[in-house]
Amino acid sequence: MYASAFEERILVNDQLLEIWRRHDAIRDGANGDLLQSAELPEMAPLYAGADALKKLSRPIRTGLAEKGIERLYVHQDQAITSALAGENVVLQAPTASGKTLAFQVPMLQELVRNPHGHALMIYPTKALAYDQRDQLRSLAEGLPGRKIESWWYDGDTPTTERNALRRKPPPVLITNPDMLHSSFLGHAEQWTKFLSSLRWVIIDEMHEYRGYFGSNVAMILRRFIYHLSKLGASPQFFLCSATCANAAEHAHNLTGLDFAEINASNSMRPKRAFHFVQPDIPDFQHWEILQLRAVNAGLACVEAGKSVLVFCPTRNFAESCHRTARRQIEQREANGETAPKLDAVKVYRAGLATEERQSIQQGLKAGEIQLVFTTNALELGLDIGGLDGVILAGFPDSMMSAWQRIGRAGRNWKSDAFVLYFARNNPLDQFYAQNLHSFLDKPLDELVINPNNEELIERHLPCLLYESGFEEEGADILGEGLMAAAKAKAQAGSVAKVKGYRPHFAVDLRGGGTGMYTVEHGTEQMGTLSARQQFREAYNEAIYLHGGTAYRVEEVAQTGTGGTIRLGQADHRLVTRPSIGTFIDVRQLFDGRRWLSDGDPVDVFFGNTLVNEVIHNVVETDELTGEEVRRWKPEFNDARFENAHAWWITQEGLDESDMEGVTALQHLMRVGALFTIPIDTHDVYPLADSTSAYVVESYPGGIGIARKMLDTWRTILAAGINLADGCQCRTGCPSCIMPARSRAELDKRQGIALGRRLLAATEHAHTHELRNSIWEPVVSRRA
Repeated sequence: MYASAFEERILVNDQLLEIWRRHDAIRDGANGDLLQSAELPEMAPLYAGADALKKLSRPIRTGLAEKGIERLYVHQDQAITSALAGENVVLQAPTASGKTLAFQVPMLQELVRNPHGHALMIYPTKALAYDQRDQLRSLAEGLPGRKIESWWYDGDTPTTERNALRRKPPPVLITNPDMLHSSFLGHAEQWTKFLSSLRWVIIDEMHEYRGYFGSNVAMILRRFIYHLSKLGASPQFFLCSATCANAAEHAHNLTGLDFAEINASNSMRPKRAFHFVQPDIPDFQHWEILQLRAVNAGLACVEAGKSVLVFCPTRNFAESCHRTARRQIEQREANGETAPKLDAVKVYRAGLATEERQSIQQGLKAGEIQLVFTTNALELGLDIGGLDGVILAGFPDSMMSAWQRIGRAGRNWKSDAFVLYFARNNPLDQFYAQNLHSFLDKPLDELVINPNNEELIERHLPCLLYESGFEEEGADILGEGLMAAAKAKAQAGSVAKVKGYRPHFAVDLRGGGTGMYTVEHGTEQMGTLSARQQFREAYNEAIYLHGGTAYRVEEVAQTGTGGTIRLGQADHRLVTRPSIGTFIDVRQLFDGRRWLSDGDPVDVFFGNTLVNEVIHNVVETDELTGEEVRRWKPEFNDARFENAHAWWITQEGLDESDMEGVTALQHLMRVGALFTIPIDTHDVYPLADSTSAYVVESYPGGIGIARKMLDTWRTILAAGINLADGCQCRTGCPSCIMPARSRAELDKRQGIALGRRLLAATEHAHTHELRNSIWEPVVSRRA
């Protein structure tokens, strides 16, 4: 993304490095942390010609002039021109590059021209929706004619206001996917006036709609567009993002519509200094000391007169950092030392009251708040003014999240900014701490969703029939899977309406109840685990490690396919090791590739599988003495994971001597996927049998990862090999391919050797493709 042109030099903020050292935030040197630094120079924006504004109406030009905007950036001009020509637009541009203006201008011009038209703006979070209204109001307040008012419509909107908004909707409503599903579609009969006059739909931060959540949102948007067509409405769509590589493809996958793509990913940026730290911290103290390092770095920045965000991996981590920072400030004040003001240090996370969130945002913009410990809640494009830097306590879930966070600092291309990154003790974090160049050179992620997930279609189908019924005309927008399912139900005479019941509430958009478990300790939520992770790592009485602390699983409360895991304290010396047998059965082949060369054929598949797992017994030991404490079999010791989409590779001619290589190969693929596909670590898991290495998706019906791997597996495998080969360990460790909390014995050398053999055998194009479970030559098929 921002690659190739970066400069390594003596950095202008060496003074800041010294302050971090003095505050014990970094410890570089012969026996200290590994520190890498680099600098990306500023990139000035490209401006459109003076005539660019002339295509806009006089009131819009006047409104822009009053805001001090006398020129447009090239990408703004291109996006506005396409929008005014009636095209759907998807804009890919970096943070702080004026994306908001690019869609507000054509939207407002249409609403001024059409006094009865309406617009709907969809944001993934409430905070963004509130922030967007403020920005929209500042541009719209001076326009002539009807007043272009806007209002939020979300879960926090009082009932009386909801009723008023439905009866007399303002020109612009701002909402989120959840309300689009449950209200605008779930109670569509109450929105007929608004929806039938809808002229614009804005979908900002579209990179948030990926994976399981994105697949759900795609079905909601397609249902929405289909319902609009039944009302005779055909609004324009404008989608945008700062951080994705396949903007037009993703916009089409989400909506089923075609888009004019404006790509300005390398159009402008401020000068940024990067400092990547691999901290020298013992594993058993890692979480606590990492928190202290983040606090020390943040307070050092405040001392240097800088304003910063510290991005934390969990809500608990952020709260603990905030508490520690306040204690340090109070201690300094008690000792008569100079210290930041307590009110200048805050924590920002989900769950805060709206007033508190807005107060922190305003405090950052005004410069009254200088240090905020935050989760991903401040990752998206809220207007919080110009910050000097960001501190990353661990690598985010994806490259796009990393750049979103980095983009929060240096909001003006003329300003300088810095990034300080601390690696946690996992493969992804460790790799980037050791390879700053690879981070700066890595392209943006391609987004993956699956709008044809059969499990999701089954849940969305009753909603579609309830809202709109089904007529074949115009139904292509629904996508092949949903359209076919709806057609079959309609032909059978099925009716979705049941008196007093709306099917929308049975659809879980974000996956919490679809094979996901919430992990709790007392009143504190510590994160989530997939159903498979729960079965393997958090069964009853298991010792579960979180942030370097040992907990005992006291209860697993089942709710549908997910539930809640309740933890209690445990002796840090104890560990539990389950003996697990795993069996995978292929149920359906969707697609495949074969390479025939001088050696044995190499086959790669994408298909549907059934995964069976059995815990034979659990051994609990004292890690310090090696003494076995007890041995038992859990009450619930077997699990079936059906409709599990998977990718796998096999080669004829493998024998028992290759088994260690196949076992390691599955982990090379798992880790490689983290570097090439924007997935969360919970989205997939690796498996292997005697001849095949599998990567299996965690969500029934899949979210598109296995399908994506069919075309990108060689890139994924090469990334896994490079990571494992570059690690100094001999056979595999947590910094390369060893899974977290795993005690498995791996030999990465065998996996690397097998992986390289497979890459060599598939260097040229595949010779066969799978069609109806038969290998057909590529040449004869084309002929």
